[in-house]
Parts: sequence; structure tokens; C-alpha cells
Amino acid sequence: MDEAKPPTDEVLTLEELAAYLKVSETTAYTLVRGGEIPGRKVGREWRFLKARVTHWLMQAGTEEDMNKTGFVQRDELGGEFKQEGGQEYVALWLPITREEKAAQIEKAARDGVNVSELVADYLRDWVRA
Repeated sequence: MDEAKPPTDEVLTLEELAAYLKVSETTAYTLVRGGEIPGRKVGREWRFLKARVTHWLMQAGTEEDMNKTGFVQRDELGGEFKQEGGQEYVALWLPITREEKAAQIEKAARDGVNVSELVADYLRDWVRA
């Protein structure tokens, strides 16, 4: 007697994982690289058992636990953020090229200042323009 395979052994690609989790591929990849989501690299591609990903989701702790681990979440506008150590960090795409970013990092190192401050100044100038 043949039994149908349960849907729990479905294999997902990274793109399918991101869609399943309703996050960007970048966020999914970050979680995978950080070892938070169970998966396996097959050749050059990542694969995930949907059942294990579902189990991982179900194991998510309380909001307090998520704050401790820096769990990336989405706000009501679709933006990504995490809370860590009592601080909230918001992810955003900067209107800056890689060359401009490298120049900002070099300037911060040269001037002995925090890169975040330079980027904040850069954004303020960009908004005013």
C-alpha cells in the first residue's frame, strides 16, 4: 500500500525560504549564514526542509527572547528592524554607492570618528538636497 508523502519533507530553495518566511532574500540569507535557520548547502546552493523551518518558527520565544537575540522583524510598513540590548535598530537602504561608502569609511578612520555619525550626516545632507 503506497502512502502519500507528508508535505513536511518538502525542500525549499533560499528564494522559496524567503517567500515562506515573508522576508527579503537578504534577510533570509543573513539568518542562514548566522546559523539561525536549519539548512544545508548542496553544492553552491542552500536547501531547507520546510518541516524543520516550520519547527524553527514554532520554537520562537517570547518578545523578550527575540530582543535578546536580535531577531530581525518586519514593521507594519514592511521595514526590517531588530531590538538588541534595549536598543532598536532599523535596516534601510542607503542612497549611496559602494565607492561613496568606502570613502565614508576611509574618512571616519582618518578623522577618528564613528562611521555611523558620518553616514547620518550624509543622510541629512541627502534629505536636504
